[in-house]
Amino acid sequence: MNTEKKLMGLINSVRVLTSTLDLDEVLNHLIEEVLNVIEGANASVLFLYDKKIDRLYAKTAAGFDMEHLKKISLKPGEGMSGKTFLSRKGRIFLSETDTVEGMENISDHTMKYYGDALGQLRYPASALCVPLISKEDCIGVLTVDIYEKNVQFDESDLQLLETFAVQATIAIENAILFSRNERTKKMHEELSKVSLSQGGLEEITKTLAGLIDSKVAVIDEFLDVIVSSTVQSEKTAKKLAITYERLFEQAMKDEGVIYETIELEQNQQTRVYLFPIKTYKYTIGYLTIFLEGEAILDTIDRFAVEQASVIFALEMNRRETSTINDLKYSGYILDQILQNGYSALSHNQLSKINFFDNQNDRYVTVQAYIKDPLLSIKEFSDKKNQLIRYIYREIAGLQFKTLVLDKNMEVVFLLMVPSRVEEAELQRQLTKVFNQLQKRAKEMLDISLLVGIGRMVPHLKEVQSSYRDTQKCIDFLQSTNHLNMILSYQELGTQRLFLKTERNELKDFVNDMLGPIIAYDQENSTELLATLKVYLESNQNMALAAKRLYVHTNTIKYRLNTIKEIVSIDHLDGKKAFDLQLGLYVQEFLQL
Repeated sequence: MNTEKKLMGLINSVRVLTSTLDLDEVLNHLIEEVLNVIEGANASVLFLYDKKIDRLYAKTAAGFDMEHLKKISLKPGEGMSGKTFLSRKGRIFLSETDTVEGMENISDHTMKYYGDALGQLRYPASALCVPLISKEDCIGVLTVDIYEKNVQFDESDLQLLETFAVQATIAIENAILFSRNERTKKMHEELSKVSLSQGGLEEITKTLAGLIDSKVAVIDEFLDVIVSSTVQSEKTAKKLAITYERLFEQAMKDEGVIYETIELEQNQQTRVYLFPIKTYKYTIGYLTIFLEGEAILDTIDRFAVEQASVIFALEMNRRETSTINDLKYSGYILDQILQNGYSALSHNQLSKINFFDNQNDRYVTVQAYIKDPLLSIKEFSDKKNQLIRYIYREIAGLQFKTLVLDKNMEVVFLLMVPSRVEEAELQRQLTKVFNQLQKRAKEMLDISLLVGIGRMVPHLKEVQSSYRDTQKCIDFLQSTNHLNMILSYQELGTQRLFLKTERNELKDFVNDMLGPIIAYDQENSTELLATLKVYLESNQNMALAAKRLYVHTNTIKYRLNTIKEIVSIDHLDGKKAFDLQLGLYVQEFLQL
């Protein structure tokens, strides 16, 4: 082709490129026209640069299967196109030797997708790469290949492609600006239409998946998969939440869109994007998008998804508000029961929440108390709101109907438990749930919780006494250094009797009952107090006490006689035995 014809072809190509602002049309024209402009070219590919993730991704191509090529992303400096991007200068690869050398640092995964896109792995006989430069920034690379052995590019081809690239860059930038606005508008309209028609979060998610032709899932801040576009995407999302929790921790910390290529299945790469779904205060979930291989979400689609995330936030809030309103009313009912008793409630009030006194059910109260939060009022309010959201989530997973009351520093729960459930089994389940609640509160919010579990009662009219049990458990946990921050009323035992007594008075009682024995042990390095404790706990059975202490029965007898002499008594039974044992209990309480 002579120079005049080449120039005329170039002018015609530029005219075609500037005939539309639709990005897809511009790119299709570009990739077709470059083959017309550059004589002998068999294939071409346009890589655009994504600044946020520092990758070049294949946007469009001729002579390649885009289903495979779209899975490719190049680091700056990787392959012929990556090297051209870094140098910002056009490059010519005159022979297959040059192209092999230019592609030697391409990853194995990328090389596989490249071969799949061609039908088989082949290296170009010759290639041209030119950067797309805009205002001193490189926005992409245009690469043209020849696969016929007897043809190669020359310097005039490179100059012509560079000239074409200048005009192509202008057309691409104009189209990107126009298409970004159009794409965002269309996506917002489509998702809003579903939202306004009460389609719900599931339909909104499926609509987004269709718009971007990708798998989508919504995962809340507790890493529960709420909805997904397909069954497969739900499985993938659940596996992601379990296996890659650090990604969500990073997303929470960075508060922006993050992405990573991961391997959820052996030898199968998946690129994941996490878009935070935010309210005005905090992140409530993640819009999660999955792409095969190392494919990159188009920058225009990514911008549109970022803008559309507000629709997901509104829909999640709508769902949550409905649940919270129900639980707030249940909290009002519980507050009335605790303050005024069950009899003060009308049948209509109870019927709204289907919570009646039933002979086949029993009732238990639990209190979670927020311990000394060293926070400002605003910080505490924000964290308390997040804690309540997590509590509501956990309560939804319980098999028992539950009322929840949020009151200042405490959250009170009233559970309706079928009579077939044994109290020990209930205790196990509640301990598990509230252990998890304590862990989450500490790790995510730096809040410490004390938990008290009341007695199970047969009637709603007795719930007030179960609630008083929880208060005693909390009082005990606050007044001692008890290692376990969950305590049931049964575990509290006789120690509940000491809660309202002054500590100095308790110390005086211990000194009166056990002081001489403690002093004797300290002076003579004996173990009389320990022996007395085991003996009394063994129902005053010397043989059993000896077995537990790994000593002879005569040793127990000798020690008991010594104790009698020290405290000036003839017999260790009756009221004196009770006083000594009570002294031991008080001492144990004071040491906690």
